[in-house]
Amino acid sequence: MRRYRVIVTEPIHPDGIDLLRRECEVVELPPGADEGDLLSQGLEADALITRGWIRVTREFLEAAHRLKVVAVHGVGTDHVDLEAAAEHEVLVFNTPTALTESVAEMTVALILSLLRRVVAADGAVRRGEWERKYSDLVGVELMGKTVGILGLGRIGSAVARRLKGFDVNLLYYDKVERREVEEELGIRRVGLEELLSTSDIITLHVPLTPETHHMISSREFDLMKEGAYLVNLARGRVIDEEALTEALRSGKLAGAALDVFEEEPPRRDNPLLSLENVILTPHIGASTREAMRRMAIQSAEGVLTALRGGIPPNVVKP
Repeated sequence: MRRYRVIVTEPIHPDGIDLLRRECEVVELPPGADEGDLLSQGLEADALITRGWIRVTREFLEAAHRLKVVAVHGVGTDHVDLEAAAEHEVLVFNTPTALTESVAEMTVALILSLLRRVVAADGAVRRGEWERKYSDLVGVELMGKTVGILGLGRIGSAVARRLKGFDVNLLYYDKVERREVEEELGIRRVGLEELLSTSDIITLHVPLTPETHHMISSREFDLMKEGAYLVNLARGRVIDEEALTEALRSGKLAGAALDVFEEEPPRRDNPLLSLENVILTPHIGASTREAMRRMAIQSAEGVLTALRGGIPPNVVKP
């Protein structure tokens, strides 16, 4: 009997690979592979595991006639043509519960790093600029600040729980009212304009949709408090980077921390790379050993469930 063929587009934890190999032929695309490699090697695939670097296009979905399921190793599905997948009866699922804690911890880490100028301080010590501790390396406390959370789903709620211990005032904006979280944490739901105009720190945890594309642009920056901080571990295109660059240069924002970008990796001439009041990380919010293993295992288990004729958890529809 022919063994099922599973294509893994980017590296995942070996425990997920081992689980798949018990029943399937596994093909791991090499580092640097692109959509052309997927088309050339994946057309006979029964399943696909993707982390988002390589787009799963309509062209591929129409040509991969054996394909039954696409596992998204993570949360965001904006790199998968969900409409084409549905038309060709290909299941798409993600692994949202696997990375919540890691992304929430990274969010708090970036907030604290911004407020206490950790990255700049590290550079100062390495360059022998110890005296800067008396000037531009003086930070601000998180305690007592107002933190606005855009999107109070799994990750946004986990961020709120961690921030509660810092004695902050928590606000959130979400299309859905999160009564249970409100009662648990004392977080208050407000409109977007109120959140932007009253928050000292704003952190983004929304999916990329047509509605959220550039939801933070020039108008929104104008509404923000002078000297506010912005953190984004959601999707790069939620923020208009041109408007963000201007807000950082003008001092409207005291600082920003970005784990995601409109174009990944960012171009070397991206002006954000030259600004000192921004912390940049290479989309590593979920990159912990624990989360990587959970995502790999959940992806593999979901693929095997689908290949056996079942429905995996967290199916995503257009």
